[in-house]
Amino acid sequence: MAANLIYWDDWIETWIKLNQRGMKFIRSKFNLSGKQRTISSFSHGFEHANWWIIPALKERTNFLISGDSKINYEQYLTKNYFKNDGTETLVSYGCGIGSHETLLAELNPQLRIKAYDISEELINNAKQNAQQKGLNNIEFINEDVYQLKIQENSVDYYLFNASLHHFSEIEKFVGQKLYPTLKKNGLIIINEYVGPNRMNFPKKQIAYSNRCLREVISKENRKILGLNAYKTRCYRLGNLRMKLSDPSECVDSASILPVLRKYFEELEFKKLGGNILVPVLKHIAHHFVNKNQNELEELIRREETYLLNNASDLVFAIYKKN
Repeated sequence: MAANLIYWDDWIETWIKLNQRGMKFIRSKFNLSGKQRTISSFSHGFEHANWWIIPALKERTNFLISGDSKINYEQYLTKNYFKNDGTETLVSYGCGIGSHETLLAELNPQLRIKAYDISEELINNAKQNAQQKGLNNIEFINEDVYQLKIQENSVDYYLFNASLHHFSEIEKFVGQKLYPTLKKNGLIIINEYVGPNRMNFPKKQIAYSNRCLREVISKENRKILGLNAYKTRCYRLGNLRMKLSDPSECVDSASILPVLRKYFEELEFKKLGGNILVPVLKHIAHHFVNKNQNELEELIRREETYLLNNASDLVFAIYKKN
């Protein structure tokens, strides 16, 4: 409808968010500041029902990255890439509450870490957590990355964990912000969404996801979190609602891989999927936290079938500056 500007699904999603998060959250989306609308999307303390809360999927991601369901990517990087000799610096943009950065600081006490985010609330949570753990090799900073000045050839590692897809003009960002400041042989590490801009999934992906929802997920497991309503289809995302909700969401995500491959050598590339799991499990993932594993396993199998002939929306990859 209207060149992907708005769908009926947008009204359904708004109704769900209204019931789950209240009118205050909805009103925050009419702030004239795009930056403030983005910040409101990442407010802390809300109960989510998305795929990432499912332990079995976390273990699956571990396996796809490290080859062992019990070894996460932080442990994998520590073992295979970091020297931990006191000479190296890691910078993370869009760190959120800093859980990944904090774990890296624990695993690598000699690695100097600077983590940035535009949300003061999330940064304060990250600082508190690091202080409780007694970490002195990590610094959390509330700052707009676009305004940040980093010295050339000063960074050993850049980490983007579900954050790079929030940056606009990827070619300019990588070419002007990342490439000059990364040391020779430095690495860019991404655990990212790299699918279509604004999550404007192709029709065949939505159709396949809807078929999986109907055929795999039982009615009782399609009940939406916090509502007396059941999910009947996977919701499309209109560009208007995307811009109102979070103008940074997947704004130039389709450019991530081509641009990184243009500027850097690709050392690792691992498909993590998400094409089917993400849209199907949205709002209903709580039904699969350590239960209903048969349905979850069948959903995974169907996603793997889809990925045989389609690009993965989520990837883990490492790039080197030569």
